[in-house]
Amino acid sequence: MSDEPKPAELLAEIYAMAGAQDWGGVAQRCTPDFTVYEADCLPFGGEWTGSDALQRVAAAMYGTWQEASVDIHEIVGGDEWAVVVLTLTMTSKRTGKTFSQTVNEAGRFENGLLKELRIHYFDAAEVAAEA
Repeated sequence: MSDEPKPAELLAEIYAMAGAQDWGGVAQRCTPDFTVYEADCLPFGGEWTGSDALQRVAAAMYGTWQEASVDIHEIVGGDEWAVVVLTLTMTSKRTGKTFSQTVNEAGRFENGLLKELRIHYFDAAEVAAEA
């Protein structure tokens, strides 16, 4: 049995570092060609590539809202993938409406480093409409 951390443990570490804004630590745990995939319909949508991509997409996402907060519920995983289940609560700069979305963020690891992160919103159209 390997003592190497599993993807769920690695992803939990990355999210803890991101929450503490330890972007250097996050970048060290991502491959150089790491890619974040956000829904194309969002103002911060598309593919964000590079070991600093999570920092850049987080800045763009948080900058879209008057306020935004993340509540992580659970991180589960297997040998290659881990999934974060969270609630993202946002307040629209445009309408002032506060609303929440369930979001699943699926991360794939390669040689102990995060290779890709695919963001799945419960209703990306609602997020886009409020942005």
